[in-house]
Amino acid sequence: MKAIMLFLMVIVLGSMGFSSLIIDGIHYSGIESESDMLIYDGINAAYVISQIGKNSFEIGGNFSFISSASSELFYKSGHFNTVLKAFVGHAYDLTEESAAGLRVVSRVGLMAANFEKFGVFFSITPVVYVRVGFLSFGVAAGLELEQFFGMKTLPVVHAGGEITYRF
Repeated sequence: MKAIMLFLMVIVLGSMGFSSLIIDGIHYSGIESESDMLIYDGINAAYVISQIGKNSFEIGGNFSFISSASSELFYKSGHFNTVLKAFVGHAYDLTEESAAGLRVVSRVGLMAANFEKFGVFFSITPVVYVRVGFLSFGVAAGLELEQFFGMKTLPVVHAGGEITYRF
């Protein structure tokens, strides 16, 4: 039954005509003390579900591996050290129809580290991109605030690149 529901969801979502698919590789690095350090690398995938002029709205997720340079709060020796995220986002494109441009993306969502620590996050990221036909290639750097439940807020900087395919 679950397989049928998943298949139907894929068909329905696929028929909605998403305007683009965004894949980006990101390096996250905490700017906190050694005892709370969180460093991880991963991939975001986002679907743009609505675009109205220069504004677009997206849903997506992230899968990342926690670095061994992270503190013992996050990196557990012998574990499959991961961070998972689910998010919704808003992007404002300053140069909607040009070959090169700047877009500012904000995302908010839920996250889990090693399926032990759960929390919420907010990020804001400017992206400089070059558009080539249906593809665009971008470079991003931004700031993220992560709040794991029962812990203090962690400021995290992130940087990476992205590829966007427009349908």
